[in-house]
Amino acid sequence: MKGIGIDIGGTNTKLIVMDDKHTLLHEERFHTAPENGQADFIKRLGAAAKRLKTAWGAESIGIGAAGDVDPEKGLLRFAPNLNKWRNVSLTAPLKKLTGLDCALENDANMAAWGAYELEINRRYGNVAAVTLGTGIGGGIIINGELYHGADGSAGELGHTKLDHDGPQCHCGAKGCLEAYCGSYALMRDAKRSIKDTQAFIARYSAPGKEKLNTICLTRAADRGHKAAKKLWREMGTNLGRGLAGMILLLNPDCVVLTGGVSKASRHFLGPLKEILALQQIATPFVKVKLVVARNADLGVYGAALLGMERFK
Repeated sequence: MKGIGIDIGGTNTKLIVMDDKHTLLHEERFHTAPENGQADFIKRLGAAAKRLKTAWGAESIGIGAAGDVDPEKGLLRFAPNLNKWRNVSLTAPLKKLTGLDCALENDANMAAWGAYELEINRRYGNVAAVTLGTGIGGGIIINGELYHGADGSAGELGHTKLDHDGPQCHCGAKGCLEAYCGSYALMRDAKRSIKDTQAFIARYSAPGKEKLNTICLTRAADRGHKAAKKLWREMGTNLGRGLAGMILLLNPDCVVLTGGVSKASRHFLGPLKEILALQQIATPFVKVKLVVARNADLGVYGAALLGMERFK
């Protein structure tokens, strides 16, 4: 069986074709451009998915979307990082455009399923996945099954509060974990901390990609830039605070960190672990395995795999 996986992010939308043996057959992406509206996006997404169906003979679609999702209705209820879209139907119009059954989940749920299948090979039954990207997401697997909660919105780790008087989050609240550890928060703090941002960009950006982003910040920390290293340490401390609460609540076997920002784990994992080691109720932290995913795109892989799982 072959399935299409889709990961809708605040900046880019990724598409893959994968078979049920976990072989990646094709991948591509396009700019999400949520500011152009929902209808424009769905039209472009449908055209891309239909083309992949024709080219590869795909039989299902799995969609991971950043935001509050109703998986039963195929509805994106609220997406803070997608121009604050509300109540966007995704599965029905996509099925109409492609003729394929579609499974919709929060992107972090899809990343959790991808981690469960690909990173830990179903070795653990209780898994929490944390997606580190534009925002912060969480997906939960309990006894080998995705946990949705009462309304499908379980796992919104990024919008748990570290400080109710903290920085503004894209969701409209203040002090969310995401407002400290999402890539947009890191860039906000970088602009405040780095004296000459243009010189910083020129020196540390990846060749041909001259911009202030987490790649630039990571390259700077690799070369010993003090402000960059401090920003990553602070991010690790704050992420540790958020994960500590989650681990106390869920007592998972394993926590998997994934997403583009996880590639900088060498700079924030130490401070994160220090916070976990300071917890007074130590039992949930003794055996929990902390894994940094080898694949930063687990969301789109998990989407393809879960779509095939549901519609095989």
